[in-house]
Amino acid sequence: MTLTQLQILVAAAKAGSFTRAAEEIGFTQSAVSQMIQSLEKELGVSLFHRSRNGIVPTSIIRCN
Repeated sequence: MTLTQLQILVAAAKAGSFTRAAEEIGFTQSAVSQMIQSLEKELGVSLFHRSRNGIVPTSIIRCN
């Protein structure tokens, strides 16, 4: 995991959308999506539930 991937993970979780996260941190939506997918592959887990309405963190990253 790189620092950039971690920053993108946090931005996406806060924004609830890869597109909004990309806008906030100055990346393209495609780059954010690819980095999250790469991180998920590296960790062997799904980090977000994806839907038309955005993304929601899975229980693996929720801090409740």
